[in-house]
Amino acid sequence: MAGDEENWLPRMTRAFLALDSSTHAIDTAAFADAMEKVLPIFEKIGTVFLFARHEFAHKIETIVAIKGSMSTLDQVVAAGKADGTITKKNSPARNVHRLLNTLNFIAAIFENLAKGMPLKDAVSEGYDRTLAQIHAWVVRAGIKTGMMALPSREHFLASIGETEESARLHGEPFVAAAHKLVGLIEALYAGVEMPRGSTLPSF
Repeated sequence: MAGDEENWLPRMTRAFLALDSSTHAIDTAAFADAMEKVLPIFEKIGTVFLFARHEFAHKIETIVAIKGSMSTLDQVVAAGKADGTITKKNSPARNVHRLLNTLNFIAAIFENLAKGMPLKDAVSEGYDRTLAQIHAWVVRAGIKTGMMALPSREHFLASIGETEESARLHGEPFVAAAHKLVGLIEALYAGVEMPRGSTLPSF
């Protein structure tokens, strides 16, 4: 890292490590804050994901808006179950679940980079097993086409101020923390079938 300013990746990693909820419910405000730390990556992996940044930011705003009345995520999900809005578009409970899909996507990118993949392959494979599951087929087709313009692995790492070694150092604990968080929150949705993306139309 250059100078005394902390780079984006370790800053994001620290935010998710602080969300460890082994002995307490997940704080709504802290969850929203950690998710906000994710936003810069969308500007680094290519313009094709700028729309995703907008959607991600909007969903975070809905969580920030209710943090005063529902201080933990289990309260958010319980409220969505109680009033029947848990699968309603842009409801807080549904948006929490959608944010998890995006978190899985970002974690998948760093998992794949740790395996030595070029950025395009790391993003493409990660997308296929995460966000592609909830996107409509038109969105999926557009994103897959746009991925051809993704920057190189080297350019991406330079853009976030990391080397191969430092990216692995900070990326591995982020991936572990993200997977743990996703598992804990997914458990709150037990018994609920959340909406998925549409398949290709029949002609």
